[in-house]
Amino acid sequence: MNMLLRFFIMISLLKRELKPTPKHAKLSQSELQAPVTQRYRILPQDMGWRNHLPNYRYLSFIELNITNWLISSCHKKGIKTLRWVLAMQEVVYLKPVSFLDKLEVKSHLLGWDEKYLYFQHQFFVKHQLRAVGLSKIILSNANGKCPPSDLDLTAVNLNDVIRTWNANQDAIKAQLA
Repeated sequence: MNMLLRFFIMISLLKRELKPTPKHAKLSQSELQAPVTQRYRILPQDMGWRNHLPNYRYLSFIELNITNWLISSCHKKGIKTLRWVLAMQEVVYLKPVSFLDKLEVKSHLLGWDEKYLYFQHQFFVKHQLRAVGLSKIILSNANGKCPPSDLDLTAVNLNDVIRTWNANQDAIKAQLA
């Protein structure tokens, strides 16, 4: 319930702050790769039974940031019905996050290829890094999958982190085949 409430508050604040833009404006790569930062207070409903922020809450905060990024990007581009689907996600936990901590989540578009968008997420408490996450998503609309080029992301832009991450996923899939 807490995340649902945070989602609706975030959406209403975002819609209020978005400025009207000309339809079909071209989005710059720097605009699309600008970080999305949200701050949260860790409340009782966020806590796990071992008295720290549980894994699934990190993933929920990631979803809020990606949704914020997508709504903002679609608004600037003049697209109304674009959605996203998670293809892969990983979080490296460095230190626990505790009750009443002020958590800052910074997400940015790390890269893309012909099919996927890749995001990196950093979780801070008092400017100290507590966790790092990676997400791989697919864009979609009512007609099905959409390429990243719908958001003006045309040339493939991958770095070593993404290549290594994808190679690891391919190795896991090969093991199962």
